[in-house]
Amino acid sequence: MRVFSSICCCLFFSFITVSLARAIPEWTFHGKVAEGGQFDALAGPDGKVHLISSAYYQFDVDGRRLLIENEGDEKQSGMSFPPSLAVDSLGNVHMITRHGGSNAGSGFDIRYRKRTAAGEWLDDFVVGSRQARNYVVGIAAPGMDSVYMHATKAGDNVWGDIRIWKKNGISADTIGDLGGIWRADTDARMRGFDGKIFLVSGKCDGNGAAYFTFCNVGANCFNELSENIEAHSSGNYRKGAPDLYVDKKGNVHMTYGTRFEVYYNQYNSEQEAVFSKDRKLFSGLGSWHLQLGLSAIAATDDGDVVVAVALDPDGSKGGGNSELIWVYSTDSGASWSVPERLGVYTDAGEGRRRPRLVAVEDTFMLFFQDNAVGGISLATIELNHTSGIPSIMAPVHHLLLK
Repeated sequence: MRVFSSICCCLFFSFITVSLARAIPEWTFHGKVAEGGQFDALAGPDGKVHLISSAYYQFDVDGRRLLIENEGDEKQSGMSFPPSLAVDSLGNVHMITRHGGSNAGSGFDIRYRKRTAAGEWLDDFVVGSRQARNYVVGIAAPGMDSVYMHATKAGDNVWGDIRIWKKNGISADTIGDLGGIWRADTDARMRGFDGKIFLVSGKCDGNGAAYFTFCNVGANCFNELSENIEAHSSGNYRKGAPDLYVDKKGNVHMTYGTRFEVYYNQYNSEQEAVFSKDRKLFSGLGSWHLQLGLSAIAATDDGDVVVAVALDPDGSKGGGNSELIWVYSTDSGASWSVPERLGVYTDAGEGRRRPRLVAVEDTFMLFFQDNAVGGISLATIELNHTSGIPSIMAPVHHLLLK
């Protein structure tokens, strides 16, 4: 009787495991959908997805291209870092792109443009003046009349500052320089939501860290950005290449890389860290020049389902042939699936060219450069609270074996 009972339990557990595994949807690959090599992508309030690369694009949730307009970014090489865009609550798109200039040492023209939800292009102006290594840019639109931007600045070496601007009509005012949290061969990224600005950056020295900070829009924004800096330094050696995604509850999902690894944490709507220790999502990643893990992150509107992708470099200096791998969580990042390979390869551009993840309801959209076809390709997957649910498989296993 006891043997039969054990066999039944094992068979039942196997059935549950197989059933859950079969329930996990697979990625759908849509092929090349846009030109360019450096890009940013973000969903608007109507579910349309906006992408800026060498041109401006819109897509629907099914991956169909809705339009293309020749308003793009000139710095599209693998070593240029991406442009940036923001979408406000009315569906207006704000973008910051790089133009002119001959090299990073002398800097480039940083250009702001606004595209209204009705399709009109407005407020075209240059932000600040050329600065050395000002190719890392970001923009956020946390309110209808509130737009903030950043671009980097450095001297003769790789260390420098993140300069913050606030849009003022058809110009932008400098509000301050954030020092000590950025190095020129890693990223800084900015997003806005519900009256707040969020910024992540990296300083990939041997004893460096990845950083998170935030502010409320208004006269004290820069002081708050300076005072609210939190360092993330799990893992070994270099840290950097951060990404962030803000869900509709105001939770900020953050990933960053360390040596051959990627870590995750989340800040709730009160900007408190959700996990006392950063969660390791990927390990044993391949080597490249700086060796730190490269990733992207996105979450559903409620923040319950989270997807992350990472690059597995090939050992070359720039990670020119890096396979994409992915994980997901259905309990807001508390537990994660086992990493799975996607079987597609991208060029990491020495860490300066990474995929982008966007979530529209239950659909996750992965934009990436596919080495096999060039340009920007798209893959999509639908995930919700019942998609495999890896977070409950261990408890079910323990329950059945008691």
